[in-house]
Amino acid sequence: MATESGLRVVRQYSDEGRNLAMRALNEANSEAGTALRSAWTNFIQLVQRLKTTAREVLDPTVLYEELRIFFRDEIARNNAFAILIGLGFGTTGGFMLGMWLARPHLPTPIMKSIASTSFRDPDNVVVCQTAVPQFQSSSDILVRVRAASLNRIDRRIAFGYGRTLRRMIRAYNSTYDPELPLVLGRSCAGIVEAVGNGSKSGLEIGDEVWLATQWYEPGVASEFVVVPETRVSRKPFLIGFEGAASLPYSGSIALNLLDTHRLNEHTSKGKRILVQDACSPVGCVLTQLAHKWGAHVAATCHTRSVPVINNLGAADIITFANEHFRSNFIDVNVDKSNFINELTSREKFNFIFLTTRLGYDYKFLEKFLTKDGVIVDAVEPELSTDEYGVVGRFFLGTYVRCRKAVAFLFRTNVDWGGPHLCHLVLERLAGFVNDESLKTLVYTPNEVERALEHICSEKSIGSTIITFR
Repeated sequence: MATESGLRVVRQYSDEGRNLAMRALNEANSEAGTALRSAWTNFIQLVQRLKTTAREVLDPTVLYEELRIFFRDEIARNNAFAILIGLGFGTTGGFMLGMWLARPHLPTPIMKSIASTSFRDPDNVVVCQTAVPQFQSSSDILVRVRAASLNRIDRRIAFGYGRTLRRMIRAYNSTYDPELPLVLGRSCAGIVEAVGNGSKSGLEIGDEVWLATQWYEPGVASEFVVVPETRVSRKPFLIGFEGAASLPYSGSIALNLLDTHRLNEHTSKGKRILVQDACSPVGCVLTQLAHKWGAHVAATCHTRSVPVINNLGAADIITFANEHFRSNFIDVNVDKSNFINELTSREKFNFIFLTTRLGYDYKFLEKFLTKDGVIVDAVEPELSTDEYGVVGRFFLGTYVRCRKAVAFLFRTNVDWGGPHLCHLVLERLAGFVNDESLKTLVYTPNEVERALEHICSEKSIGSTIITFR
């Protein structure tokens, strides 16, 4: 009995709880339904008001009247025009910016180069990775370099020679070209990899060529180089890439000097010519060409170089036995100078070619010239622009801008100084090599450090060549 009574009580309470829950749920549904119906009614009313407003606004008569009222004064018309122009430029600029940001980012191809990484560190010339150059003109030539020559001017460039003017020139180029690392090398030989569509050089892919660049242009001691078609020509067929790389720059300097002073196969015969440091790249070319054209060539060199210089055609050789050529050339006491004593015992010269960067006393050397004799300096001159301050650089920048503007208008290239380098000069050099009038003297080190040591050495012979395989 007690058990049945307990179950009845439990069922009674459970029924009462279920009834309370159902009443609460029904009341909540009733309130939610009321709120939902109210919101729907408000939405319908809003739509109706929007329709009514749209009909009024889009009514052509009403729209025309509003526009007529808005544009009835000039200020409103000017403001509206400015707004439309701004929207047009903004839309166009935003579209172009979006397209630029959405462009595919391709990895920049790189190559191995011999470059200067600073202008102060004595160990600043290293083998490093640089970006492969791109075509700047439709007539450019892409060359895969097999051998490149490092000249004495490259050592000076590595320590800042022409830095100010070169920086100004780069600042107004159409493409971004960082100042460092600065690729070295003034001449090279290699194989044509690509030819611009506008090129009229007659070169084809696979041709073996040689080329030269100015001191203010990017160097060529890298795996690839892009040059104008006027700076490249087919290399001589009698020599390899290493020999061909040694001649374009130094040979162009020598030919320019000889042409400037009217020395050729018709006028050189019987002339007495002194070549100071005939072991230098320029001195080697001068000695050979002057000898071939019938001149009497006297040359200076170290004792160890006598057989080489004699083989190049020097009839008279002034030698120095010690390590310091500079001290033998012109001493403080000229009366005790070995070089001066040697010159005193010889006949006077028609031409004295100076090929080494030393402190020459021109007035004193004129004593050893004939009446109409000439001293010819084959070394690149010092640049006063390297010492310019803020004011000087400002005027230099203005000068560079003006010259580049004029060159752009007349579609010409600006010459900032240096030897005349072009394919015609290279073709002349190739002719001398192919008829065996010119021989090449090269030194091919295994390391960049040894190459620089050879360039700076007073006992170096010929050109310093770096190969790329």
